[in-house]
Amino acid sequence: MEFSSPPAQSIKTSASLLDPIGVDAFIGRHLEREVLHIERRDPSLVEGIFDLDSIGQCLQYMQPQSSGRVRVVGPDGEGERSAELRGTIQSMSDHGIASLRAQFTNRHTLIFTGAEDYWPPVEQIVMDLRRVLRSNVRCNVYCTPPASQGFDTHVDGHDVLVLQTSGSKTWRIHETQTSLPLESSPILTEMLPRLSSAAPDYGEPNREVVLHPGDVLYLPRGVPHSAASTDEHSVHLTIGLYPMRMHEFVGQVVDLVANESVELRRRVPIEFHSKTGADIPSAGDLLRQVAAMADAVEPPIDLRQLAQITEDAYAPPASPTGSFSSALASKTIDLETVLERPTGVAWRTRRGPSELRVSCGRTISLPLKLEPILGFFEQHPRFRVRDMPSILTDDAKMTLARTLLTEDLLRVSDQPAPELATGSEVRSAGPDLSWLQPNLPAM
Repeated sequence: MEFSSPPAQSIKTSASLLDPIGVDAFIGRHLEREVLHIERRDPSLVEGIFDLDSIGQCLQYMQPQSSGRVRVVGPDGEGERSAELRGTIQSMSDHGIASLRAQFTNRHTLIFTGAEDYWPPVEQIVMDLRRVLRSNVRCNVYCTPPASQGFDTHVDGHDVLVLQTSGSKTWRIHETQTSLPLESSPILTEMLPRLSSAAPDYGEPNREVVLHPGDVLYLPRGVPHSAASTDEHSVHLTIGLYPMRMHEFVGQVVDLVANESVELRRRVPIEFHSKTGADIPSAGDLLRQVAAMADAVEPPIDLRQLAQITEDAYAPPASPTGSFSSALASKTIDLETVLERPTGVAWRTRRGPSELRVSCGRTISLPLKLEPILGFFEQHPRFRVRDMPSILTDDAKMTLARTLLTEDLLRVSDQPAPELATGSEVRSAGPDLSWLQPNLPAM
């Protein structure tokens, strides 16, 4: 198969995905609130993202089917046939491509799961959404032949942004019965048996939307929906949003309180497990006891810091551009070499009990004794090696620069560095800096 370079895509960011609504308006008016349909009908917006030709190119060169990342769903409620696919892939020299093509021709939907992990145009959109929405984001690509429907009416436990990239698809939307539902779990099924109802009745759809290339549809979790291709094929991205929810955040707060309160670290009383045991406090009483323990924690738990630590999990990875060339250049740098952060990432430092966790596109551990000088890297995204804090000798600056380059936290820049005061001052974490002289220890 001949592989041709795809055209440059127009939609790469959250802003371009949500244009002309805008990110702020989307967050303020629609996120977790109401359905949004952005009608643009502009194929040029989605060129180069994923279309019919991309199916074959992805299967042949990326081979997600070899790692179980292509699902096959039959039409009209026939169900999923992914298990059969796995056996075919193992026995066929073409990695199952012919079989997948035949099933697609016979009205089966192909689903490329977690496409951001192996298809760069999708990865660009997903990573920017993670950054802007402070949320985990995943993307599946749905490829449906004409006049086919993969799934019956259902509810997702996560918000969905749909971007139509080729062909068209009709979405039928029903009245929401439960706003922002939790995904099912064993404890919910046991405690609330009504959640295990096998055949929910969603009634008739109250809205029908046909998506064309460039159109976007947002569905808050809990909105019942189904989708079917029209008289032409359909390719669309289903982008799932998985933010930290308040009950999960509160659970982390309780864990921090338990770290300070021995009462929360005790086992659940045996009496709680007995139907005839002693009186058990109400859920409200129990939570009020936890609240009193939280109020007694000194120093108080910093919820803003907790939220920031959580946000770090959604930080996008660094662009690979310059990674290998910078690692090679680490052997030949000098004091005049200009270094910079990888594109699109920030420098963050977290202090643990025995080490520092430093993130700048990727995360590594550094010795606590480096703490006095790490503030410099948060303040300066581009600098010369010579400009590093004056408490470091020139040899120490070179050693630290090489370490950060080979660990891929910094890159060699081809841009001039801004003028900084030589040996920029940084706040010291302690008076003893003798370990920095004359050389920085290798890490």
